[in-house]
Amino acid sequence: MKWADKDSIVCPGCLLVRNRLSSPVLHSTVMNDTMYVEQYRGRPGTCQHDERPWKPGRRFLMTSTTAEKMTNVTARRGIQSVEIAFRILSALQTSVRALPLREIAALSELSPSATSNYMISLVRTGLVSADEKPGCYKLGPASLALGMSAINQLDGFDIVRREVIALREATLSGAAVTAWTEDGPVSLFKQEGQTRSILELRTGLIPLVTTAAGKLFVACLQPERTDDLISRELSAGQEWSPASFRDEAITELRTCGFTAVHRGDMGYVSVAAPIWDRDGDLRFAISLIGSPATLNTEIEGKEIKALLDSAVRATVALGGKVPRKIG
Repeated sequence: MKWADKDSIVCPGCLLVRNRLSSPVLHSTVMNDTMYVEQYRGRPGTCQHDERPWKPGRRFLMTSTTAEKMTNVTARRGIQSVEIAFRILSALQTSVRALPLREIAALSELSPSATSNYMISLVRTGLVSADEKPGCYKLGPASLALGMSAINQLDGFDIVRREVIALREATLSGAAVTAWTEDGPVSLFKQEGQTRSILELRTGLIPLVTTAAGKLFVACLQPERTDDLISRELSAGQEWSPASFRDEAITELRTCGFTAVHRGDMGYVSVAAPIWDRDGDLRFAISLIGSPATLNTEIEGKEIKALLDSAVRATVALGGKVPRKIG
């Protein structure tokens, strides 16, 4: 078994492997769950755990458990600067506005000076853009291009995108498709209705509690994936709890085949139907959005029929199937 490269130095204390060239240096054999490792070539070296030089021919032994840890350590080696840059991009992704440098640094757990150095490269590559407000930054055009490419690579996205366009044309209402991420439901693609709602459609993260698509995911996903988000969105003093909200969503989906949210105070109505994958899991939510005056949410209405037909066509095109049990 080859554990390292030529001229490597291996410390049994920290399991550090330092590589310089590219041919095997460590030879190992396993006997009685113990791995005997021999360094048979290499230059002398030292480690903080062992002040004596590691010279050619020195032997040590380790259990197979320790050897497995050694494998995992070396396999996980990566580029730390890339991971730090991703923390900065993630901090910007969480905000709907441009953020000042100090706030970005705090969210990224970096010093302002280190964040500033990373910003130079991120702005240069287009992943970040400087805002009109001095000292503030936002995601740049390269981040947008990456996000759009990721959306286009989603399995079945082209199918549901076409259904959204057809649904909008059939109903003249706003239409959208939503997918689930660990941060919550994300609107991937939208088409504005003929009559604009007071609440403009947008892509990106959307609420769980106040959107029909969010309510649909609550009905279909395991509670541990949605409860924290529901609790954050529910205002203190509301009658709802995550459990009661889920029960209503499940009952509505089982009974009607879709979920609905009515916000008469805001002049906003939305309905959402499920698009299932081949395992019977919710893959996408397809929605109609409008106002009480423009969107009929009655089960017998043409809008609901068009919505459910779109969801069925997309499910069939994806090779999906309706689950035996919902919730």
